[in-house]
Amino acid sequence: MSKQILILACALIVIAVVTIVSAQQAGTITAIKAARLFDGTSDSSIPDAVVLVQGSRITAKGSRLPVPAGAQVIDLGDATILPGFIDAHTHVTDESSDDWNSDLVAGLRRTIPEGTLRAAEFARRTLNAGFTTVRDVGSGDYIDVGLRNAIASGMAVGPRMLVAVHALGSRGGPCDSNGY
Repeated sequence: MSKQILILACALIVIAVVTIVSAQQAGTITAIKAARLFDGTSDSSIPDAVVLVQGSRITAKGSRLPVPAGAQVIDLGDATILPGFIDAHTHVTDESSDDWNSDLVAGLRRTIPEGTLRAAEFARRTLNAGFTTVRDVGSGDYIDVGLRNAIASGMAVGPRMLVAVHALGSRGGPCDSNGY
C-alpha cells in the first residue's frame, strides 16, 4: 500500500512540475501546495507545504507561506513534494531488454535519425518519472549532445543533461570497441 502511495505522490509531483515548466512565463508566479514537503535538508518533512515558483526558479518554500495575489495555485492535496531525482549513470540514447543479442542487432540496423527520435522519447519518459537531472555516461553519434542542447533550448522535453559524449572504460572492458 505505501509503495502505491509513493508512486502516486511522485506521479502527481511530476505532473505538477511538467505543467509548471510548460506554462511558465518569466513573470508568472505559481504556488504549489501539498500536505508535506521533503527538501532533503533535514530528516523530517515540512507540514502544510507551499512552494513558490517564478519563471523556472523556486523562489520560496515553507510551511503555510502566503500565496501572492494573482498566483496560479496547484493544490496537490495529501501529497508529498520531493526534490527532483538525479540519475548519475544513464544511457538515455537507448534502452535494453533481456535479449542482449537482439538489442545489439536492432541497434546496428537503426539509423542515426531514428536513434535520435528514440532518445528524445526516452528523455521525456525519464523526466516524467521524476528525474530532473541525468548524467549520460556514453552515447554514439553525438546524439546525447544534440539531445542535451534541444532540451536546454526548449525544443525537446527532458531532464537537464550532463553528457560524457564518449563512454570511458578500461582496455578490454565493456567500453573497449577495439576488442583488445
